[in-house]
Amino acid sequence: MSHESTIGRYLLDRVAATGVRHVFGVPGDYNLAFLDQIEAHPDLTWVGNANELNASYMADGYARLNGLAMLLTTYGVGELSAMNGIAGAYVENVPVLHVVGAPATAVQRRGLPVHHSLLDGDFEHFLRAAREITCAAVSLTADGAADQIDRVLGAVLNAKKPGYLALPADLVGWPCAASAPGLVPATDDGAAVHAFTENAARMLRGATTVTVLVDSLTRRHWAGDRLDALVRKGRLPVAVTTSGKGAVDETLETFAGLYQGAISEPEVRTLVEDADVIIGVGLLETDLNSGIFTTRIDPAKLIGIQPFHATAGAARIGPLSMHRALDELGGLVGALPPARVPAPVQPPVEPVDPDTPLRQDLLWQRVGRFVRPGDVIAADQGTAFYGLLSWRLPADVEVIGQHGWASIGHALPALAGAQLASSPRRRSILLIGDGAVQLVVQELGVIAREGLDPIVFIVNNDGYTLERAINGWNAAYNDIVNWDWTVLPAALGADAHVSRARTVGELDRALAALPAHEGRLRIVEVILDKHDLPQILRITAESVAKRNAA
Repeated sequence: MSHESTIGRYLLDRVAATGVRHVFGVPGDYNLAFLDQIEAHPDLTWVGNANELNASYMADGYARLNGLAMLLTTYGVGELSAMNGIAGAYVENVPVLHVVGAPATAVQRRGLPVHHSLLDGDFEHFLRAAREITCAAVSLTADGAADQIDRVLGAVLNAKKPGYLALPADLVGWPCAASAPGLVPATDDGAAVHAFTENAARMLRGATTVTVLVDSLTRRHWAGDRLDALVRKGRLPVAVTTSGKGAVDETLETFAGLYQGAISEPEVRTLVEDADVIIGVGLLETDLNSGIFTTRIDPAKLIGIQPFHATAGAARIGPLSMHRALDELGGLVGALPPARVPAPVQPPVEPVDPDTPLRQDLLWQRVGRFVRPGDVIAADQGTAFYGLLSWRLPADVEVIGQHGWASIGHALPALAGAQLASSPRRRSILLIGDGAVQLVVQELGVIAREGLDPIVFIVNNDGYTLERAINGWNAAYNDIVNWDWTVLPAALGADAHVSRARTVGELDRALAALPAHEGRLRIVEVILDKHDLPQILRITAESVAKRNAA
C-alpha cells in the first residue's frame, strides 16, 4: 500500500500511530514549519515548555507511562540544552524520540556560518554528539527519509532508549512516498528459547529456596504483568533494588523489601544472597543500587533475565526477550516448596505531640500513609527519593525516579509528562527538594496551563542536604536562596493551593485539606533541619564520601 505524504507529515503519522498524543519542546526558527504541521495534525497536541531541558524531562516522564514520547527542539542551542535530559533517558532506558529542526540542506551543503551553528561549516557536530547518547541517530535526507524515520523509530521502540532525527527546514514539506508495513518488533530465537528453558530447569530442579530480585529494566520493558504472574504462581519471595522501587506489587504476601547489598536489612540480604537460585529480572548494577558495590550474588546461582538475552549460571543465551524468558520460567516454578518471607519493615506512624518539629522520619511516615493505590509518584534524587524507599507501597503505584543518571530537578517536569500520559488521569504526587525544584520551577506555569493538578511536597531543608552529608556539612556552596512559596506560583501563572508545615500538626492539617482543592496545583512546603536526612541516605552518603576520597 502506497503512502503519499510529506516528510514532516510522514514522521508525525508514524509517531501518532504508536499512541503518542503530545509533543514537547521549544520553538526555534529551524523547526517552525514543522510546528505548523504538528498544530495541524488531528491526533497531536503541542506542549510548549519553558526551556529545552525541562521539555526533555517532561518527555521522559510521558514516555514512561505511554511507551514513547516526542521532543522537538531547534538546532544547536536548543538540542544542546536538551542533551542532559536525553542522556538521562538513555541511562534510564526511556524511549524518547528527539527531533531537531536543522538548517536547510543547501545551507549545510555550502557550509554557511549561520546562527546556532559553530560557524565553522561543519553541521554534524551535534549529530555526532547525539550518537553517544541515543540508540540511533540520523540527519534526514530527501531520498531516504521514510526508511530513516522507520529505522530510528523502530530502534527506539525496541531498545527503549532515545533516538535522534535532524530534520532540515526545507525537507518538512518535501514529498514522501513509502510503503507502510508498520514497525516490526524484535523476535525470539527458537533455539535460544529451548536452551534457556533447559538450563533454567536444570538449576531449579534441585533448588529448595528461590528468590526473585527485580530492577528497573523490568518496568522499562513493560514486563510487570509477566513478572507478577511468575511470582504469584511460584509464591516466590521477591525483593527490589533501589532503582527497582515500584516495579513489583508490594502488597504481595511474598514481598520481602529492599535489597541493596550491605545496606539491606539482614533478613532481606540473607533471603537474596543465600538462596539456592536467584532470578534476577532486569538487573543493573550501579553504585547507588548496590549498596556501593557491596552485593554478594553468586553468578553460578543466578538466572539473569535481561531485555534481549538471559543467563543461566555461566551460560549466556540469546536473542531472547524478557517477556518470553519470564513466560518460560512460569512453566517451571509450580512445584517449588512454599517460602518463608520476612515481613518488610514498615515504620509505624508515631503518635507524637502536634507541636513536634518535623523530622525526615516523621514526614515520610505520614506522606507514605497518604499515598493510595493507583497513584503516580515522582521522587527527585536526594532526601525525597530515599524517603520514598522506607514505604511499603499500595498496589498499582507508578514510581518515577532517575536513580542512575541522578540529575536533580528531573522529577517535576517528568511528573507533569506522566500525568499528561495517564488515561484516565491518575492522582500524581511529587517529592522534591528545595534545591532541585529551583532548577525547573518554570514548569509550574506549564503545569497550570495544561490543567494538571499534582500534589507537590517541597522539602525545604535550606540547601543541598545530600551534598552536605557527602562533603561540606556547613559549607556555603551547599546553601541556596530561600524562596517564598506562598507567592511564587502566582508569579508563574499558576493557581495553586500552598500550605507550609513546620510541625507534625501542621503537616497533618495540610494533608487533610488537600482533597478539598482537587483540580488545582497543590503545594505543601515542609520545613526540615538542613542536617536531617533518611538513615538509608546517610549510610549511602558516607559510603560515597569514602569512595570519593579513596
